[in-house]
Amino acid sequence: MKNREDMREGVMAFFVCTACITILEGFVGMLLYPETKFGFDAFFSPPIFAFFSVLFGAVTRSGKELSVKEVLIRRAIHLLLIEGMVFGLNYIFGNIYEPLAAVILAVAIGVVFIVVYGVLWLNDLRNAAAFNGKLKVYQSRGL
Repeated sequence: MKNREDMREGVMAFFVCTACITILEGFVGMLLYPETKFGFDAFFSPPIFAFFSVLFGAVTRSGKELSVKEVLIRRAIHLLLIEGMVFGLNYIFGNIYEPLAAVILAVAIGVVFIVVYGVLWLNDLRNAAAFNGKLKVYQSRGL
């Protein structure tokens, strides 16, 4: 059951990341490079970045209960891995950013990171509320 939940969470994180990355690329691209036009191959970059971002999320997994400090440290490492991946892949493919563009991209990646975790948290909150509602109904039956 746990593996199925992990898989479902990973798939949801992938699609939330893909959507947020697509929006990010649209806004940052229009802001920094409005004259640049892309081919259909550009549609592949958001899912690739999302896949690796979710994969790097393994750094936040633990078999034991983590303290708030440990969770924050692991999430900071996760964010640094994502930032490194984005800038590294862009560098490998010949995309080198001016300092201002690099800062804007780094901040935008951080915003997407926070939004993705926020959406996942809201989903967990909704699931917990539904579970607690069902539990109350079950307990009210006197079983």
